[in-house]
Amino acid sequence: MLESALRKLVPEWDIDTVEVITYLEGGYSNDNYRIRYRDHEYALRVPLRDQPLVDRHHERAWLDKLPNAIGVHPIAYDTEDGYMLSPWIEGDLLVDVWHQQSKPQELCDYLLSLHNSLPDAQRTYDLSSYGVEPRPTSFSTTCHNDLNPWNIIVTPTAWVTLDWEFVGYNDPLFDLVGLHQGLELPESELADLGEYYLAQIQQPFSQDRLYACIYNFWLREHSWAKYQLSVGNNRTEIEEQLQVAESHLRQ
Repeated sequence: MLESALRKLVPEWDIDTVEVITYLEGGYSNDNYRIRYRDHEYALRVPLRDQPLVDRHHERAWLDKLPNAIGVHPIAYDTEDGYMLSPWIEGDLLVDVWHQQSKPQELCDYLLSLHNSLPDAQRTYDLSSYGVEPRPTSFSTTCHNDLNPWNIIVTPTAWVTLDWEFVGYNDPLFDLVGLHQGLELPESELADLGEYYLAQIQQPFSQDRLYACIYNFWLREHSWAKYQLSVGNNRTEIEEQLQVAESHLRQ
């Protein structure tokens, strides 16, 4: 699969000289590799199966207009299979270095800069594609919608945001909830973070709005895990995610 992906993406390469540096653990919907070719390093994405809410043509168009300071522009992208080749970004995953920073307000500052810089998404992030009904909120902006500490690379100069497959209109609190839950920060901090963040963008905070975004986040986690298991992706981590999400939704 890796060889066929490279032959499709970069047919001019001498594939026999490509070095696979490492397989990148953690991908549930894609296989990801760090590779080297002629003294340059790259990240290669090989999707494992079709996913709800993923439109490869939209993703390609989105990546083309994504500001350079925010994300990574692919070197090659195949809209038929979703193969993508991008420059390798040297840095640390946020999840690996967060304990060294421990500044929750920094999440809000990053998110404010991110949301203010994003172009028009031209589509809504619609959880009903999973066959579920999310709780409505009254506000929406262009959001990442899979913003977790594994999708952010911390470099000496910036936080680089990866994996834009689910970009679309949503309540901006949804992205904050995703970061908060992914970093497993104290639940007692979330309301203060949400109120602080919304004050920066001059939007009203309410507990009902926050709870709707928390509910929608765990509804997405549950629906995604249930879908993965239904198509044979029976990894232990996905089964655990389903159970954790069920517990949160009951609460």
